[in-house]
Amino acid sequence: MSLRLSVVIVHNHPRAPLSRCLDALEQCRPGLALEVLVVDQICDAEALAPLRARFPWAEFLPAADRRGFTFGINRGFVRARADAVLMLSPDCKATPDALWRLLRALQIDPTLAAAAPALPDHLGYPARSCGRFPGLWTLLCEQLGLARSLPDSPLFGRYRYGGRGVETLDLVDWASGAALMVSRRVWLELGGLDEKLFLSLEEVDWCRRAALAGHRVRFVPAARVGLLGRDAARGTPSHAYLHQLRSWVYYFRKHRGRQAAWAARAILSTGVLLRWAELFLPRPRAGAVPAPERAARARTFAAGLGVVWAS
Repeated sequence: MSLRLSVVIVHNHPRAPLSRCLDALEQCRPGLALEVLVVDQICDAEALAPLRARFPWAEFLPAADRRGFTFGINRGFVRARADAVLMLSPDCKATPDALWRLLRALQIDPTLAAAAPALPDHLGYPARSCGRFPGLWTLLCEQLGLARSLPDSPLFGRYRYGGRGVETLDLVDWASGAALMVSRRVWLELGGLDEKLFLSLEEVDWCRRAALAGHRVRFVPAARVGLLGRDAARGTPSHAYLHQLRSWVYYFRKHRGRQAAWAARAILSTGVLLRWAELFLPRPRAGAVPAPERAARARTFAAGLGVVWAS
């Protein structure tokens, strides 16, 4: 039976729930011809031995250089053989129904670059895991906390389709790379993820390139891929935050030009300074941040300002 789907998983954090992710994929194998490629950026043979024995049908690809999430995805896609390839976070739990719905979406519309599922949490509430391509206004709303405080506002939550129910979305600008099924033909046409986007905005950038080439992304709310927990593959909060700042500047420079990149730096700096100031505001005793943690966060924000203006 020919392959219908390849699944690429980047394993770069020892606490990522990889075994549960593979358990879920094993339940999909009886009715779906798939290959699973795990790009291992930890390269701890002893730790992976039980997984290799338990899931002999999964192929583990060592990537000891640890050049980031985007590099790992690209490495897996190069090895993928099916016409449809799913990039999947180890924090996600796929189901046969979800995979078939995504495959069907790609099959019936050849203009699609990718199809994305809903990503419900443990309570069944789907995240706003897709959005519009970002502009300076949406970046400002994100950095000032307006999007977080008023996510359903069409004005302030515009980046993630605020004002619209998740279940009503269809064609979207971009969707989360936590679970994104991509046409291998389009992937080869466009090239892989931009590895200068180490672990943030990489799927937004790829979807934008797809749109410029005349392709579209479809959100399929009936396809539900559960989130098992916090995305450990993204690393520590401070590590992820600094890479996110760097990615924002790079994204605006790449897609909007140098002037937009300078404006993005100013907006990001404002956001960093606001978060820094929040550390020292009076709080109720129950909500106070311990001094060592406050100092660590302050160091992160200081580093963040450096990252913004060095990028």
